[in-house]
Amino acid sequence: MTKLLIGSPLLEIDHIFVCIKSVPDTALLRHLGLVCSDYSLSHPQQGTASNLIFFENSYIELIWVEDEDMSEIYAMRSGIDFLARSNWENSSTSPFGIALHQKGDGINSDRLGRVVGDHRLNSERLSNHNNTDSFINFAASNLVNQIEPLCFVIPELVSFQNLFDPSMETHQRLTNHPLGIKKLTNIRVAIEKSSNFSDPLSMLEESGMIEIERDSYPALELTFDYASNHSLDLQAIGIPIILKY
Repeated sequence: MTKLLIGSPLLEIDHIFVCIKSVPDTALLRHLGLVCSDYSLSHPQQGTASNLIFFENSYIELIWVEDEDMSEIYAMRSGIDFLARSNWENSSTSPFGIALHQKGDGINSDRLGRVVGDHRLNSERLSNHNNTDSFINFAASNLVNQIEPLCFVIPELVSFQNLFDPSMETHQRLTNHPLGIKKLTNIRVAIEKSSNFSDPLSMLEESGMIEIERDSYPALELTFDYASNHSLDLQAIGIPIILKY
């Protein structure tokens, strides 16, 4: 099994986003054994909103389009078409994004946002982390090639390691999944077409940060705690993710 976060001496996986068609059923996700953030985050400049599923070393961001007009404007301005990516079943696009951050020594508690009892992290910082002004895309070829996952680096201020404090009780509750999963240890991305990968995506594969399954129906297989005895397939509820644990 490929070890997560081994490869680049400067970068590591921060989180993953997945574009979906509509608001996720958080009650159903909890019933299946996953803890979701209680409140959705709004990204008005993108015309999107999202829910977060936290783990001890990363998180999944489920993104859907709330305002199609704003999303189209954002796509023309930034090149990131959330509307097309959320319609991945019909548009031959990848619904995934892979965010990385610079490796650090740990949590900077002075920069943590205020955390309240409803499990909400600093929503202003989190809601801004996908804006084009606050992340660095690796290459134009990756930005425009919607068949492959979007790859980008986010600033330290909004990185997972700077927003999440495992010593806080409210944060611990967010990662206390009934399934018992704790740490994301492997990422396998299925991509519909295998030709003309951009250099950034190839770099992530070659460095061992992700595995790529070529010429396959778009899906994301996430392994937790280096185990694969059990699986939870979320594809039936419109989320192209399979969890191995």
